[in-house]
Amino acid sequence: MSVHLQAWSGLHNLPVMFVRRLQAAALFLGPVIFAVSPFFWTGGHYGVNGGMLIALSMVPWVYGLIGEYERIREHVPNVAGIWLLILLVGMFGSIAFGLQGFFEGTFGLDSRAALEGFDDYPPQGFLVLWLPGPVFPLALLTFGLIIGWTRTSPLWVAALICLAAVAFPAGRALRLEWVAYIVDVLVIIPFAQLAWRSWHHPRTITRPVKD
Repeated sequence: MSVHLQAWSGLHNLPVMFVRRLQAAALFLGPVIFAVSPFFWTGGHYGVNGGMLIALSMVPWVYGLIGEYERIREHVPNVAGIWLLILLVGMFGSIAFGLQGFFEGTFGLDSRAALEGFDDYPPQGFLVLWLPGPVFPLALLTFGLIIGWTRTSPLWVAALICLAAVAFPAGRALRLEWVAYIVDVLVIIPFAQLAWRSWHHPRTITRPVKD
């Protein structure tokens, strides 16, 4: 009887393990797609391809981070719930900025002229771009602090995510490709480690990890 129960339990866990590993792959794929976007910048602007990649990268990246949410909510459920809300707002803001560059390039608009167009719609522009825009780096910073505090990841991973989150706005606000490249590498390294760990340990981690 116990053998049959173990076999049934193993079969029952297969869909869960598949989703966990899909999230692990997405956790690596999202930052990588995002990091490719500066290679397509046009005169320091996102352009059609760069904007598309930024918007597209948010889907796998946030999908992978939702898998991390499942892990950390076992330790700090209330904090994790607030962080998930911040993450979704940040996702919306990043997609909005990516699509802004996409449509600027598609319709041949100058970036300054496009931004000046928002002056006619101050509340809408504030809610769509200026308010949610900086929230994704804030979500990354919060995530780094949470996994460092709960010790659900090595401290060096948490520290690198926090560092990347602080430097993240500079890579985009300054519109300097080399700055964006450095920041994106800082982002990819810790998320590659998180993805590797999640892939090899697809079940939810319920205990702190050792450095």
